[in-house]
Amino acid sequence: MVRGFDGAGRITVADAALSIFMEHAIVQDGISLFAGGGSSPSGYSLSPTGEMPSRNLVIGCLLGGAGSIVAEGNETQDWRLPGQMYAVSLSERQLRYDISGQADYRSVAVMLTPDALELMASEDGVPELVARVLEGRSEPISLMRAMSAGALRAAQDLMAPIYQGRMGMLYQRAKTLELIAHQMDVLAEEPAMPGGLSPRELIRVREARERLLADLATPPDLMALARSVGLAPKRLNLGFRQLFGMTVFSYLLEARLVAARQMLEEGLDIPLKQLAWMMGYRQPSNFITAFRRRFGVSPGIYRRDLEDS
Repeated sequence: MVRGFDGAGRITVADAALSIFMEHAIVQDGISLFAGGGSSPSGYSLSPTGEMPSRNLVIGCLLGGAGSIVAEGNETQDWRLPGQMYAVSLSERQLRYDISGQADYRSVAVMLTPDALELMASEDGVPELVARVLEGRSEPISLMRAMSAGALRAAQDLMAPIYQGRMGMLYQRAKTLELIAHQMDVLAEEPAMPGGLSPRELIRVREARERLLADLATPPDLMALARSVGLAPKRLNLGFRQLFGMTVFSYLLEARLVAARQMLEEGLDIPLKQLAWMMGYRQPSNFITAFRRRFGVSPGIYRRDLEDS
């Protein structure tokens, strides 16, 4: 099906097999905000149609769900966990978001035109990676990294604004610019090609990630995981930093906490002690502390708030 934004800047599709929405707002000249999400038992794909302005840059935040971003000419970017950021430079090519049916998809994305990027470059500078694309010194890009805590908060605020009307517009603009700043910081940390892992090694890193996620309760240690995919532990950690923005250990901790939160949101009636064990925590107190540090509340309060709502 083909849908366009209505007069209020919204697309809505709702039927028995598919329920999605997307909102679009022009924040200021050259900066557009897109926020939306949806669900389908069997998954679905989203693809923009029409003119794809060359050198526009889309930087997005994946707040829920799992899937892949397929940009013609670049390697497919997969995500299994929320909390990932992505950057895609537009050009005359096909772009598609393949959304899994495993969990509700939620995303916030900002599109910047070359004029907006050039203004940023002239006033504050932009990361070298962005400058290369802007100046035509690089092929189109498509990459994914772990999102910073600041970017995550800004994206969540944009999904659930606390103001309406004129104040809502000011709030939206401020949060969008804050999100851009956080995402540019991540892009500035893009590892240089020399010393990075080869494409063959990166395939092994992704295989290691799948093995890690296969058993969150009793995952292999770093040495065993690296050996299982034929990489040295140091190279495996380097690969995780290059692809996901964190070490193997940090990625495992994040995966456990996100999985625990998802189980709470699904309403599974299991004691927190058992949930902690399922996530690989032998001491429930350690699980509670880690959950509170990551999401701002304890798992018990998080469950209670869900039940109240």
